[in-house]
Amino acid sequence: MSKEIKERFALYFDIPLKLVFDLASTKVTVRDLLKWKEGDIIETNKMAGEYININIQDKPLGTGEVIVLDNRFAIRITTIYSKEDLMELNVR
Repeated sequence: MSKEIKERFALYFDIPLKLVFDLASTKVTVRDLLKWKEGDIIETNKMAGEYININIQDKPLGTGEVIVLDNRFAIRITTIYSKEDLMELNVR
């Protein structure tokens, strides 16, 4: 990236963006939901090694892999979509 472009876009570098990792989903009844308490464990449909969608500002950004790093879940970015990929996905 050229110095001129960096200077032109410098005003935008600190804008916060909402990043969402489609990590897991599960179905639960209202009855079970109302029983939840701090410390409960909810089983989901994702495990370490599975791939997930990554969205930014509610638009697709790419994909990632669920990994375990220092006994914590983390996401390894595996794909960042190009403009052409997004056109194929019909993203505007």
